[in-house]
Amino acid sequence: EKVQDPNDPMSGLEGLSMFLVPTYEEDENGRHRLVEMDRLEHKLGHHSSVTASLQFDRAAGHLIGKRGEGFKYMLLLMNGARLGVGFESIGLAEAAYRLARDYAAERPSMGKTIDRHEMIAELLEEMQNDIVGLRAIAMRAAVAEELSQKIKLRLLRASPGELEEKRLRREEKRQARIARRITPLLKYLAAEKAVEIARRGVQIHGGNGYTTEYGAEKLLRDAMVMPIYEGTSQIQSLMAMKDTLGGIMKDPQAFVRREAQARWRALSSNDPLERQLARVQRLSLAAQRHLMTKTATDKMQSLRGQPLREWRSRLTDHWDPKRDFAYAMLHAERLTRLLADEVIAETLFEQARLHPERREVCARYLERAEPRARHLHDLITTTGDGFLQRLRRKDEASDAASRAAE
Repeated sequence: EKVQDPNDPMSGLEGLSMFLVPTYEEDENGRHRLVEMDRLEHKLGHHSSVTASLQFDRAAGHLIGKRGEGFKYMLLLMNGARLGVGFESIGLAEAAYRLARDYAAERPSMGKTIDRHEMIAELLEEMQNDIVGLRAIAMRAAVAEELSQKIKLRLLRASPGELEEKRLRREEKRQARIARRITPLLKYLAAEKAVEIARRGVQIHGGNGYTTEYGAEKLLRDAMVMPIYEGTSQIQSLMAMKDTLGGIMKDPQAFVRREAQARWRALSSNDPLERQLARVQRLSLAAQRHLMTKTATDKMQSLRGQPLREWRSRLTDHWDPKRDFAYAMLHAERLTRLLADEVIAETLFEQARLHPERREVCARYLERAEPRARHLHDLITTTGDGFLQRLRRKDEASDAASRAAE
């Protein structure tokens, strides 16, 4: 791991560069390989997608962009890849849902097909409901990312007037914020739902689902990688948590306004769907406020015994992510699920406002999202302290044993 040197302008992430390495070159004597594939990986699923180990032997690389811009390009590629995995997960979930739906519609049991039995019917409806919500935010994130990149290209290649340039820069930042907010939520929830929906597909097929004949097991094997590659679900959760709490710290007044507006709409809106959406938003905001309050309280307690003159610097500069954000990191996945439900509900409600025929879709999603939000809020606000205390005791015991061994 490269250590950050404040005196070296190319230290740390600033020292990363991106290269394009040709795998072969051709001349009058034929093709000469520069990169060799020395090992194929054997995987649980995705067998038609090659995963291999490459050997570079004196292969020349061509610098992309400028030296030190590698991390910037890597983030750009990963953002696009995470959107891609979100869409891939939705496609897999849709395939699993259709396979289960069609099988259930033909499988008789106790005088009717199993898709008419309450438990199976509810499973199928929830699978469809989840896919609709994921598709809505996937399109919203993709459009925002595309518009952000297109505006950047226009500003690079054209010379709009001063007022138009300011407007375009504001719009580019707005679209980039939307994409940044939604992308980790989409990647997290779509990947997790792909596994859940594929597993339910196997369950609905019963014993046939465990055989290779029907295809349900293949979808489950292929789904298992979705929460892993292009950034694990846990990494997406940490990103979402960090951005959410960072936004509150940056502009607490805006957060307070959002809470007040959600509280007002939950009580006074004439639209029952908007009242229900506002209740989901209130639960999400209350969970965020709890995490911020808990983090700040723990940080204040850590100042005990420290000189008063150092309090200000320690509150603003001396933050240890592993210690000071332990409670928030513990609940990062729960917060991400809550944030994702909130964004999906907001998106479906906006669609319902523009297209009345979408109201039923929004209502069905909110019917399930609100109790989920209450449950997640309850977990975030009432659990975790005991576990963190036990974890700290284990760390202290491990540190003591290491010191004794020295």
